[in-house]
Amino acid sequence: MAKLSLRHEQQIVVALGGGVDSQTVLALTQQYRKDHPQYQYLAIHLDHAFHPSSGEWAEFLDHECKQKCFPHIIEPLLVQSGARISKEAAGRDARYRRLAELTKPDAVILLGQHLSDQAETFLLQLKRGAGPKGLAAMAQVAVFNEQRRLARPLLAYTKEEIYRFARAHELQWIEDDTNFDTRIDRNFLRHEIIPKLKARWPSIEKTMARSAELCAEQQSLLEELLLPELEARQACSGALNVQNWNTYSTLKHRALLRLWLERQGASLPSQAVLNELVMQLARLPQGKVQVRWGQWQVKRVKRELVLSKLS
Repeated sequence: MAKLSLRHEQQIVVALGGGVDSQTVLALTQQYRKDHPQYQYLAIHLDHAFHPSSGEWAEFLDHECKQKCFPHIIEPLLVQSGARISKEAAGRDARYRRLAELTKPDAVILLGQHLSDQAETFLLQLKRGAGPKGLAAMAQVAVFNEQRRLARPLLAYTKEEIYRFARAHELQWIEDDTNFDTRIDRNFLRHEIIPKLKARWPSIEKTMARSAELCAEQQSLLEELLLPELEARQACSGALNVQNWNTYSTLKHRALLRLWLERQGASLPSQAVLNELVMQLARLPQGKVQVRWGQWQVKRVKRELVLSKLS
């Protein structure tokens, strides 16, 4: 794992789900804590009550942390629901939002995702037609809210290796039976597709992880090359100056717009919406430009593109 530089008394937080992955992270962090008492430690479990047994799981994790004398927070989590809202996505967003609220501004938050998760994420992004940014999947260390960082200490290890470690150290964990529901895309890949790929190519998970790393490198290089141009065109308000825009290629148009939207905190539009924005800018150098997707809208105001979030 990429080495993290930590300051004295910096907060190290374990995001607890209760499965073998997060229980392994908790056990490893407990050992690290004994050798490095100069940091502040915390475990957080957020119960969004998606499973009938979630209350029992919360009690189990409370008991586990108390046995280890590990400081912890276990609390219920309200998740937005609705006909057009993905329960899994809403739960993930709510968890990350609450993790930011419960931790210090420069906390290091440890997640239990592993090499097998990376392979699943890579294939899910491939199914969605993602580019290099999506195919980069999960980073070992990623910038999070403010100065917080997300760290994945198990990302180089397979699920099988984690199970072996957990059994050898007599860890206790929860097996979530919904993880076997193959109607869910990730579970379908986990139980139906990846085992067949591994039977044919045993090292396929590591191969996909290497491809994800290469995509991440390409994306980082692209952003590094585009950032000076973006900063020169972006106003203090966040608006994007599009004067002399048509001197660029269509490829550069799309790349700059994606980077601008991402840095403004907007969800990225579909390829069709992005292409429509590019075409409007090319077709109407001085005219009306306006596109919408989800809660977001981009329109031209004089020589600038302005992003707004619709209520």
